[in-house]
Parts: sequence; structure tokens; C-alpha cells
Amino acid sequence: MSAPSTFHAVVAALPVLALLNGCAATSSNALEKYRPPPAGEPAAVINVGKHGRAWSVDGAETPSFAEAIRLVPGQHRVGINCLSYEILAIDVLVTGARAPLATPVVNAKTALQFVLVTGSFEAGKTYYTRCVAVNGQPHAWLADAPDGSSLPQGFTSICTRECPR
Repeated sequence: MSAPSTFHAVVAALPVLALLNGCAATSSNALEKYRPPPAGEPAAVINVGKHGRAWSVDGAETPSFAEAIRLVPGQHRVGINCLSYEILAIDVLVTGARAPLATPVVNAKTALQFVLVTGSFEAGKTYYTRCVAVNGQPHAWLADAPDGSSLPQGFTSICTRECPR
């Protein structure tokens, strides 16, 4: 590997290393970690799916890549989000005089909606995060059916970021 390409590899790796180290650091304002009910105890389940994320339960942070979140039956406030992205263009940036290095550059438009859903979760019932984007505007909600289009009865939702105007 030549010196310029080694330099480019190191420069490209620095942001990744910074992100990994940043995730390991404990922030003074970090949320406490969510603790689900023990296995075998009655629980409601939130099926997170592929497009939404349940990022908090009652102010405690849930695992980042969890596909399902178990809840003690009862009243809870769950933070969910929905990411919308549209790739506008992909360009190639060529650098280096002696040994050209081609780097793809992606130009994207993104939006991330956050909502807080509050309601009484029933034991043995599965709830579903829903995430749909229309014209680049994300919309997140919780449903009691995989293809549900509205909140379960008695639940409320408050949009906190990227709210429709």
C-alpha cells in the first residue's frame, strides 16, 4: 500500500473510530437503561419492525437494535421514531495525484420524526411501531395490528420532532 493510500485509509477510519469510542463513553446526561420484565412474567410486547424504533420506555433507553421490547403490563410512555431518507445524487470524488482514489459521495435528504405514545399496555398483547414517509415527511405511530393505521383505543401521541405543520 502506498503512502498516499495509507493516509487516505487512516483519514477515512478516524470518524468511525471516533463514533465507536463515543458510543462507549458514558455521558453525564445519558438515559438510564431500560429493564424489561423477567422472562416468564406477564408482558406486553412492542414489535419494532424494520423501519421504526422504540428508543425509550418511561424515559429509559432501550437497546438500539432490539426487534422487540417487552413491557410490564400497565401505563407507559414509549418514545418511537421514524426515519425518512431520499437519495438525491451519488457522485464520485477522485483525489490523489499519483495514485487516484475514488470516493463515493452520497447527497441525501433525511428527516427523523420522534413521537411519545402513552397508553395502557395489556399483558399478552403485541403492539407494532409503524413508520411511513409521504413526500419525504416521516410519520411514526404505534398500532395494535401489523398493518394498523391508528393508535390503539385510549392511547395518545405527541409529536416532538419533524412534526407535520
